[in-house]
Amino acid sequence: MYLFYFLPALGWGLMPVIASLTKAKPINQLLGTTMMALVCGTLILFFVQPELNRTIVVVTFLSGCLWSIGQYLQFRSFQLMAVSEAMPISNGSQLIGTTLVAVVFFQEWQGVSAFIIGGSGIILILLGIVCTSFNKRQYQQKATGDFKKALFYLLLSSSALVFYVTLPKLFSISGIAVIFPQSIGMFIGSLFFAWIEKEQIDPIDIIKNWPTGIFWSVANISLFLIIPLLGVAKSFTFSQLAVLVSIFGGLYFLKGKKNINELRLIILGSVLITLGILLVGAIK
Repeated sequence: MYLFYFLPALGWGLMPVIASLTKAKPINQLLGTTMMALVCGTLILFFVQPELNRTIVVVTFLSGCLWSIGQYLQFRSFQLMAVSEAMPISNGSQLIGTTLVAVVFFQEWQGVSAFIIGGSGIILILLGIVCTSFNKRQYQQKATGDFKKALFYLLLSSSALVFYVTLPKLFSISGIAVIFPQSIGMFIGSLFFAWIEKEQIDPIDIIKNWPTGIFWSVANISLFLIIPLLGVAKSFTFSQLAVLVSIFGGLYFLKGKKNINELRLIILGSVLITLGILLVGAIK
């Protein structure tokens, strides 16, 4: 049962690792992911038959389009930066962005103590991002185009993914009803990028990324199943531990080369990120 609680973290944490293992172009990674997300969303529609209305369909469709933008840019960043270095920046900035939106628009932090605890959590996450993303070679070459471009992609990606998460909440939409119309938006968004990069499309690479979509869907669906058991705050907190899976999964499966000092910083950064996530999650 306890392993079930960690399915969102495992699914979302392994997803970028699996996508990178295929060595496919970002557009093929995106198409493969959204195809399987649409299949899983369709199965949910037929077997669970969630209640849908016009607002749910339109808002979650737009949310899915935002996801496709964010995920495409994240896949682009993996071409320029190792997954184990990119994901702490991506996950950390997403969590900070989502938290800030929740504080400003949804008033989720009430009282001085909430701001002290939450602010401390954000500081720990930022310090953890710095530690886990440190690479001596990149540090010496930060002026290079690749590093700046990857960072630019990641920050744009996180902005889109923050609104993908918060848009349904703005309209008080939640639950399993989100999944099908959201998956349509994801797929339509990926078709738009496919039209722009049609020369890059490779059917074999798309098929190779079907498992990427399966892992994403397992994480997404399991989160909605866990929420009634643990509540929103704890479920969201567990899901954010995906960053640890991405860090160490990237190092192990993608053979990321680190010296002893960089490994120590990664471990320290992972601890700081975990503590920060727990602090922020504790007040949601």
